[in-house]
Amino acid sequence: MPIWQRVLPLALLLALAYFPLFWQLGSFPVQQWDESRTALDALGMLVHHDWLVARYEGQPDLWNCKPPLWLWTLASSIRLLGPSEVGLRLPAALSALATVGLVYVAAARWLQSRLAGLLAGVVLLTTPGYVSFHVARTADFDAFLTLWTTLGAFSWVAFLQSGRVRWAWLTGGAFALAVLTKGIAGAMFGPGLLLAAWSTGHLHRLRTPAPWLAAGLVVVVAGSWYAVREAAAPGYLAAVWQYEVGGPAAHELEGNNGPFAYYVTLLTTWQFALWLVPALVGAGLGWWQPRGSAGWWLGRTFTSITGSFLLVISLAETKLSWYDAPGFPLLAVLTAVAGTLLFRLIQREAKPPVPYIWRVVGVLALAAFPYLNQVQYLRQLSKYRFDNHQLVYGHHLRRQWQQHPELWAYTLGTDGSFNDAPLYYQLATHYQQGHTVARLASWQAAESRPGDVVVVCGRKATQAWQATFQTEALLLTDSCQTLRLGPRR
Repeated sequence: MPIWQRVLPLALLLALAYFPLFWQLGSFPVQQWDESRTALDALGMLVHHDWLVARYEGQPDLWNCKPPLWLWTLASSIRLLGPSEVGLRLPAALSALATVGLVYVAAARWLQSRLAGLLAGVVLLTTPGYVSFHVARTADFDAFLTLWTTLGAFSWVAFLQSGRVRWAWLTGGAFALAVLTKGIAGAMFGPGLLLAAWSTGHLHRLRTPAPWLAAGLVVVVAGSWYAVREAAAPGYLAAVWQYEVGGPAAHELEGNNGPFAYYVTLLTTWQFALWLVPALVGAGLGWWQPRGSAGWWLGRTFTSITGSFLLVISLAETKLSWYDAPGFPLLAVLTAVAGTLLFRLIQREAKPPVPYIWRVVGVLALAAFPYLNQVQYLRQLSKYRFDNHQLVYGHHLRRQWQQHPELWAYTLGTDGSFNDAPLYYQLATHYQQGHTVARLASWQAAESRPGDVVVVCGRKATQAWQATFQTEALLLTDSCQTLRLGPRR
């Protein structure tokens, strides 16, 4: 194969990854659910010089009580790039890009076609449930979690096929990192891994020490973290049970509930709707293709893992739209299985054979509408990025630093709603600029004093201070103002 044919699919995939993963990455303010809370915990590690206990307003955070690997990654990015939106989100975007790369390599290797890898990667890039807020586009846990669960699932299938010990250890290492990222969510593929061994007739692999030693690695790593963290600040394990394990499984948390078919409905109506039929065909090939073929292996193993994973999260009482994110890379490979079979049938019947460049065009044409649809979705989001006034303090403060460098002590005036975004920008300003920044809700406006400088965003916050004081506007951007307070009214 000429070198350009070997390089072209991966080069195209990397180019196509720009718009879904990196375009306008920093143009959206830090989001309320749950990016701002995660960002606060990560930045707090730098401010409080405590890399073990995540803190919320100076106290141990027992609501966001996930293990620290993702927070450490975010904190490192903030230290390197600053507490900007890009600094926060770049690790998630790079995690998504690495996952796309894994999908490309796995599909190309198993299906023996780089074009199959291109198709699988583009499917993932055009999956709305994956390239969305709370997964690939924000600084939440789920893109990082999906990277490790994808690596673990691929390694497990390689172990079942070959029996090589290194694949078992790579499986254990990947799921250990997944658990260190998001706790019990990192182990949700567990039942599916066993089902995959059974569905392929490879339960005998479990009679060797390697998979159990790899599982032991996951248990030791997780147990060590939880023991150390509980010793550092007691009460952590009780919070983990309430918010991560027993609580979400048995009770709906904070009203986040749905019917048993919640995730199936999301897949069919939004998250994976454009690719669902070929993915189901790829799953069915696990029972229609000859035993031992690529379609047989991938259809059976990935259907077992994805199906059992969806069953587990569907049985839990607490349901949120991003909980099914780890399943999308496997569904993307199943889609590529069906697409590759279709292309090979066409190639077999075509006379003369279809030239390579036209096969590349065929893959791109197949993905053109979903890709453009994904880009349009991101464009629509950008139109509304400033609609929630409590999210846009960061944009205004950066302008204030440039135009009024003499202001170093001021108050953020909020509308009093529960929103961690102003808290993040308050802490980020202190960390990056060394400014002294207080925070008051709208009903506390009277606690300010004449001569104070107050930054307000949105009508409710602005009216609270303007109704209490005579004000002078120092800076105006969008719905935000920097006000110098005069005499009381």
